[in-house]
Amino acid sequence: MPSLDSATVHLCTVLASLSFGLLFVALWVLRERGTFYLLCGGAALTYAATLAGLNLPGRGLAFSTLLCVGIGAYNSYMLAALRLFEGKRATSPLVIAMPVLAGLSYLVFAVQPGGVPAGRVANSIVLGLSTLVVGVIFLRCRGARAPRSRRIIGVIQLAYVPSYIVSVTLDLAAVGQRDWLSLIPLLSDQVLLGVLNVALLSMPGERAEADLRDMALRDPLTGAWNRAGLDRIRAHVDRPLDVIVFDVDNFKQLNDRHGHAVGDEVLQSLAAKATAVLPDDGHLIRLGGDEFAALVPAGHDPRRAARVAETLRLVARDETRCTISVGLARMEGEAADLAATFERADRMLYRAKAAGRDRVAA
Repeated sequence: MPSLDSATVHLCTVLASLSFGLLFVALWVLRERGTFYLLCGGAALTYAATLAGLNLPGRGLAFSTLLCVGIGAYNSYMLAALRLFEGKRATSPLVIAMPVLAGLSYLVFAVQPGGVPAGRVANSIVLGLSTLVVGVIFLRCRGARAPRSRRIIGVIQLAYVPSYIVSVTLDLAAVGQRDWLSLIPLLSDQVLLGVLNVALLSMPGERAEADLRDMALRDPLTGAWNRAGLDRIRAHVDRPLDVIVFDVDNFKQLNDRHGHAVGDEVLQSLAAKATAVLPDDGHLIRLGGDEFAALVPAGHDPRRAARVAETLRLVARDETRCTISVGLARMEGEAADLAATFERADRMLYRAKAAGRDRVAA
């Protein structure tokens, strides 16, 4: 029965990491604003260089500690890339701490009576914990625009954790004569590393696809949802909503007097103010022309939408060049129809206009 060739497994992992690292760097060179690819490439190349260094003979304490820092830097690069992908600064205390702790865990125990073996066990434990933390962070993604590949990366990161547990357990139990602390994680790499890097490659593409879908559902002038966006929201309505319909009073006269450019500015300003006023679970839709709708989940507060509607009216009057008339209606009953609720809100809007404009009718 053939024995497991650890050197071959080691070499395969080095070559795979090197290949993916060069691919990420090439994408960084070819694409503008591709720093995400640069960080992913840094992760893969650092990992490849560190693994290659582990095969060098006669390593001293300082060089071995540096190699442990390099292995810890892999998770650090991954987290930095994710932070950049989310529009945050790449660096954070956790990003900096992971490679530092990986090196210190080895150094502190390697100089103790237990020597290098104890340092390697401590380093493996820290690497397992940091891999667990990064996996959980990747899995904690919310919203429709969160790439599925991000969740895949989180699952793969968590799949590495058992390999650290098994390797540390076998090493402490002194099972056989193998270097379990290196062998088990390297075997995990043969299964998981390729999928992990392909998922990283997919993240920007998924985000770009989501952006294009989002653009198709948005009004290009105001950024509010358009009617196609409203249809998507309507398809996912699973709780009662209050519908607020409003439009700009005497908008045609404003356009005729000041020009369409000013009218566009008014609509943009009104949409921005309305978005700021709406609760986080609300939606703003441009129905057409100067007419907008806001959807507000009813919740347990029957006056919530009424307060939002009145705030909208006051903000429009005080912070834009216009006043608005507002109609308000609530979905009623378990079989309530959102389209019928819109019709009632629209009737309330015309009632507000007939009563003198610049008011809320419900």
